[in-house]
This record gives sequence, structure tokens and C-alpha cells, in this order.
Amino acid sequence: MKKIAKLSVLLTLVFGLNIFAQTFTVDSKDGRNQASFISDAPFEKIVGLSSGIDATIMLNVNDLTASAMGKVKVAINNIKTGIDLRDEHLISENWLNAKKYPTAEFHLTGIKNASSNKLNDAEKVSITLVGKFSVHGVTKDIEVPATLIYFKESEKTKAKAPGNLLVANSEFSIKLSDYGVNIPSMVLGKVNEEVKINVNFVASDANGSSNPCGACGPDKKEGACNPCSMKKHEMKANPCNPCSMKKEEMKSNPCNPCAPKK
Repeated sequence: MKKIAKLSVLLTLVFGLNIFAQTFTVDSKDGRNQASFISDAPFEKIVGLSSGIDATIMLNVNDLTASAMGKVKVAINNIKTGIDLRDEHLISENWLNAKKYPTAEFHLTGIKNASSNKLNDAEKVSITLVGKFSVHGVTKDIEVPATLIYFKESEKTKAKAPGNLLVANSEFSIKLSDYGVNIPSMVLGKVNEEVKINVNFVASDANGSSNPCGACGPDKKEGACNPCSMKKHEMKANPCNPCSMKKEEMKSNPCNPCAPKK
């Protein structure tokens, strides 16, 4: 009995409050989920928009700072600026090189500075997202401000999507040179070195899983929290990965799909 009690405590420490996490996924076919960027240069202001983003977020609505994780992905080819020729230049090898680097991604690794650690129905919470932003083959650690609003499922919310909903908005800036994007001399004054990025989406937990060891969505290959979709070197440090646990711990792990049947 003592061994079982110790094991229960250990599992709680390993998985933390993620056991009570909810997984929210975004409908990538919904064009109202968007990412945009603004380059405000002296001679020209460029506004780019990408509709239909992919996102998977796992968090504990009762404790936002308890090991939140997830991924937001934007297809570079989807960015439209209103001028076809400019769009072609934007995704070309000389700029974002969409052929080699098809997506811009933000990997969420934590949440801090929450105005409230708990998401109450229909109440806005201000937070700081901690994670890694990748574009043009370069990844940087960043912290960005954001707001979250949680809506419990109701007849009203079902008109938007089934399940409990998470509305997320974030706005931050990056420097192009930090990500290896150089401004050609021919467009100096038309492109700003600093670009403002805005991301907003509505995600639902209808297709997710309360089990942090399971896939985050219906497509297991894209499950940001699914250990089976991760690379081997990433799995070792993945707190959701039951295979990273010791053998004696795995036997009693309710999240372990590899455990032998009785």
C-alpha cells in the first residue's frame, strides 16, 4: 500500500495538473480564425492576412499557469496582401521562402502574469504567453501578451461551434533580421524592419481530449500534445509522454497505452 501511495504522489508530480487539462482545437477551415501582419514603412504600409490557421492548445481552465502547452501554425502561402505580385515576392526564396519553410509557428510552453489563474465563463483574462516562435527556418524564445475568454457550452455558443470554447487574441512584434529575413535595397522605405503580428481564433474542446497523454485532436499526426507525433529526442522531455517514465512507474500509469493488459 505504501508503494502504491508513493507511486500516486510521484505520478501527480510528473503529470501535475495536466490531468485536469482541456484540449482546444481550431477549425482550420473557418476563415474567421486569422493571423495578420503589418509593416508600416515611410513609403508604404503593407497589411497581410492569413485565414484558416491551425491551433491546438492544452490548458487547465482552473489553473492557467499549470503546464499549458500547444501549437499555432500559419501557412505562409495563405498570406494575402491585396496585390498578387507582392504576394509572389513575399513567399519567394528572397523573402520568406515558403517552399522551404512553409509555415510560421508558435509553440506554447507556458503561461505567466495571468490577471486571473482561473477562466470563468465569459470573462476576459490577460496573460503572457511563453514559447518559441519560428519563421524562415529560425526559432526564437519569445514572450507575448494575449487575452483569453472561456465560454461554457450553451445554446448560444453552439451556433458558433460545439463544445466549450476558448477565444484567444495576441499581438506582438518581431524584427525581420532576427529571423534571417533581409530587406533588399530596392524596397528600402517600403518595408519596415519591425513587423507587427496579430493572431485571433476560437477553439473548441469538442474534438480534444481531457487525457494529456492522448492526441489533442482528431488528426493524431498533428497533435501538438500527442507524444506519438513527436520526434524521439523531443519525447524524452515530454511530460505527457508515458514512454519517458521509468518501467515501474508505467505499470500503474492510467495514461500509458503501452501498459500490458491484465
